[in-house]
Amino acid sequence: MEKYMKFWLLGMILLLAAGMVACNDDDDDDPIPQVQKKVYNLNAVGESGVSGTVTFTRQTDGFTLIEIDLSGTAAGNSHPSHIHANSASEGGGIVIDLMNVDGATGESSTTVTERNDGTEITYEELIAFDGYVNVHLSASELSTLVAQGDIGSNATGTSNNGNGGGVPY
Repeated sequence: MEKYMKFWLLGMILLLAAGMVACNDDDDDDPIPQVQKKVYNLNAVGESGVSGTVTFTRQTDGFTLIEIDLSGTAAGNSHPSHIHANSASEGGGIVIDLMNVDGATGESSTTVTERNDGTEITYEELIAFDGYVNVHLSASELSTLVAQGDIGSNATGTSNNGNGGGVPY
């Protein structure tokens, strides 16, 4: 009798273990979405001492997250930032307004789906865009730049103003 009890107990344990494995909801076969990022350098303008990066990250919802990360900013300051048309050496009008860079953290984060004129723009279009990023001293001193860098087609070509071009991740 004791021998049958051991077999019965072992059978119940195996049955329970098989049930737990069958109910496991983890699908290891699901592909992990690949994060697409492109990082561009933002160089100090003049003697500002402010430099860093701007990162374009493709979001799963089709949007693009644009993050600016600067060093050399000071608490209490707020630095307007924009994407402009053409290269930094050519100059061009503002195409996309970005969130201001917080002087305390040196950071800004903007979700972009369209240009200022309402035209949709994708991640792929942004990282190929003929443009540059400007970071200004303040809203009242937009003519004073603290950091700047070419993006898109400008950064990957020969006209990258020494910013090293984009770095894919």
